[in-house]
Formats: sequence, structure tokens, C-alpha cells
Amino acid sequence: MKKTILAAAVASTVTSFAMADISITGDAKFEYKAHDTGSATSNTTNTEMHINIVGKQGDTSVVIKTELDSHGTDGSTLDIEDNYITTKVGDVSVKAGNYASGTSGLLGEIEEGSRATNKVTLGYSTSGVDFYLGNSGTGGTSTLGVDGESVIDGNMFAGAGFTVAGQRVEIKHNNATKDSWGAKGSVQGINYRYETSDDDTDGDTSYLELSTKIGGMTLQYAALDADATGGLEETDSSVFAQEAANSTGDATAQQQIALSTAIDGTNVTFKTGTIENGLSSGDQDYFQVSASRALASGATLVVSFDDNDTSATASKETLEVELNVKF
Repeated sequence: MKKTILAAAVASTVTSFAMADISITGDAKFEYKAHDTGSATSNTTNTEMHINIVGKQGDTSVVIKTELDSHGTDGSTLDIEDNYITTKVGDVSVKAGNYASGTSGLLGEIEEGSRATNKVTLGYSTSGVDFYLGNSGTGGTSTLGVDGESVIDGNMFAGAGFTVAGQRVEIKHNNATKDSWGAKGSVQGINYRYETSDDDTDGDTSYLELSTKIGGMTLQYAALDADATGGLEETDSSVFAQEAANSTGDATAQQQIALSTAIDGTNVTFKTGTIENGLSSGDQDYFQVSASRALASGATLVVSFDDNDTSATASKETLEVELNVKF
């Protein structure tokens, strides 16, 4: 009898575990950097890992994204980057919790897209139009002074995206002081992405990206233009080798040309550009060359060299060697 009960308990546990829909993905990298400013040199290393856990029950998912790096005073830091729920209420999709907007979204190369707490996005699609609205979860203090609460007033957003003749168009009311729109697609073999915003404080800010393939090479042009330096917020771009928002001056514009190709299984990219307008020290030019190669072990080796102006008379050179893996 005892054996039968034990067997039933074990079987029940195994069945419960097998029924759980949980996935774990992530990535890790180790970096070495050598910096040379002409008057000083330094060598640094860094380890960074992301572990992402997704649990599913029907149409509902719980997402937890963590980061482990070596920036803490004790040599390690665990940061819960994103934690949110996605589900459906009838035909309405719901995403609620703590998460960030990516650089691929509308104004992604303009706005910082930092993580927000207690954010919610509702989505609904009909007749080829994708509508959404929500609360950005930023700014202010609860009138009741309750810790952890987010203020809805002034932080509501709404938008819609639709396709016209194969071109994707999106319009958005970002918040009480900003509106934006963007379009992306392809015309005669040239891919484009254009986005612009109108803000009561910072005026107009725009982003333009053009790219095409010539033989085995991809040629890309990207540019930012703003009425005020406050219009350029993004500090971790997926496009620009250097960020206008990271410059020491009051930059309001940036241009860059990139060329990428594959050479014997190694992806090579060249980027050159200028951060300009409003800089007291003059325009800041930069150049980057990087090479990425997948290794037989499953990891990827990335080597890059950056040379960028930091003022009218000074520059900084950085050699970076990175070993990364995704799973």
C-alpha cells in the first residue's frame, strides 16, 4: 500500500511538472576593452548575462527578464529588467507590468525607451488597422503617496498602425505634450524608415534611415535632426556607432553612413559619421569597424575598433573584443 501511495505521489509530481509550460532563454558576453585618449590609457573587462523566463497558461504569459553583470560594488549585480504579463480579454490584447520600448518601435532611435513601472498597453485590430492605448507608467507621485504606484494623468498614450500600398504607417499621441508619426517600407529596392515627433518643450525631432543592397554589400544612411538637444534622448542605439545624446555638448543633429558585407563567413561593418550642431567644440567625427564571426563552439566572436572625437582637439580610440552566446 505504501509503495502504491508513493508511486502515485511521484507520478502526480512528474505529471504536474510536465504540464508546466515554462521556457528559459538568454545570452551572455565577456568583454575586453582597451581605451586610449592620447593622454591616458586603460584596460577594462566586463561580464554580462541575461536570463529570461517565460511561463504560459493558455493565452496568458508571465515574462521575467534578468540581468547579471559585474558593475556592482561587490563585483556582481542582479537586476530584474522586465517583468510583465501578456494576456487577452476577448479580442483585446493586454500587456501590463514593468517593461521598456525598443529601438525598433516608433521613435525608437529618438527616445530613450527606458523601462517604466506599472505600464499597460491594450491592443485591438480590425479592418487592417492595429489600435493601441495605455499608460506609460512614468512621472509624478501618487496623490495618496503610495509607494510603487504610477500616475495615469498626463501619461496616457494612444496610437494606430496600418499598411498602405505595402508601406507601414503609424501615428501616436505619446503623452500630454508630444505627438508623433512614422512610416517604413521599401520603394524600388530602397528600404526606408522615417519618424518624427512634435513636442511642446523640445520642438520637432526626426529620424531618417535609408538602406539598399549592392551586390553582396548593404549600404545604409541614417540621420537625426532636432530643434533642441533635449529632443535626442537615445543612448543605446542599434544603428549609430556613437550617440548624439552621449556627446559632451548640445548636439542637435547626426549623420552616419554604414557599409556591411560578409567575407569568408565573417560579417564586417564600417560606420562613419558626424555629431553636429550646437557643439561649442565643433562637430565630432567618428569611425568604427567591426567584425563578427560565429565559432564552431556555438559562441560568437566580435572585434571592433572605434575612433571618435571628444572635443575640437582630443579623440578617443577603443579596441573591444567580445565573446558572446545566445541560447
